[in-house]
Amino acid sequence: MSQEAFYASGILTSQETVDSLFSQPVPPLAYMFQLKDGVDAETIARALEVTFVKHGMQAEVMADEIRENASASVMINNLLQGFMGLGLLVGIAALGVVAARSVVERRKQIGVLRALGFQKSMVQFSFLLESSFVALLGIGLGVALGAGLSVQIIGAMKEYFASITYQVPWINIMAVVIIAYGASLLTTYLPARQAAKIYPAEALRFE
Repeated sequence: MSQEAFYASGILTSQETVDSLFSQPVPPLAYMFQLKDGVDAETIARALEVTFVKHGMQAEVMADEIRENASASVMINNLLQGFMGLGLLVGIAALGVVAARSVVERRKQIGVLRALGFQKSMVQFSFLLESSFVALLGIGLGVALGAGLSVQIIGAMKEYFASITYQVPWINIMAVVIIAYGASLLTTYLPARQAAKIYPAEALRFE
C-alpha cells in the first residue's frame, strides 16, 4: 500500500462487497494484508515491492504509518503547548510590569496609608491581593474559554469521527494553573515589597 493510498479518502472494504454494489468493475486503490504473529512486516513489504516491481507497487507497514501520524500529532500538540507557555510567560511578565508601575503611580497613596498606621505587611498584602485577583481572573477566564472552545471543536469533529471522546486533562490544567498563579505572585512580590518599604514622609513629598 502506498503512502498516498493511506492518506486518500475512500472506502475500506473487500472486493466482493464492491462487486456486489457496483455493476461496473472498480479497481482497488490498495491492498491490505494481515500477517500472522511473529512475521516481520517490513520484510514482507520489501519482498512485495521486489515481486511487483514492474507494477510500481509501494508497500508500507501500517503500524509505521500510524506511528508517524501519531508522532506528527504529538509534535503539533507540543508546538501549541509551547505557544501557550510563551503566552503565559508574556502575561506573567506584563502583570509584574503593571504591579511595578502601580507602585510608582500610587506612591503618595501608599505614604498616606503608612501615615494612617498601615503596617508594611498590610501594604504588601494589599498589592499581592490585587495581583492575585487579576491573575486568578485571567486564569479562570482562560480555562473557561479554552474548555468551551475544545468542546466546540470536539463536537464538530464528531461529525467525521463518531468514536472520538472528550476528556478533560485535569492534572495538566491544575499544573498549569498552579505554575501560572505561583509565577504571577513571584513577579509581583518585588513591587509589593518595594511598596511596603516606602516611608510616609518620603512618599508625601514625592512628585
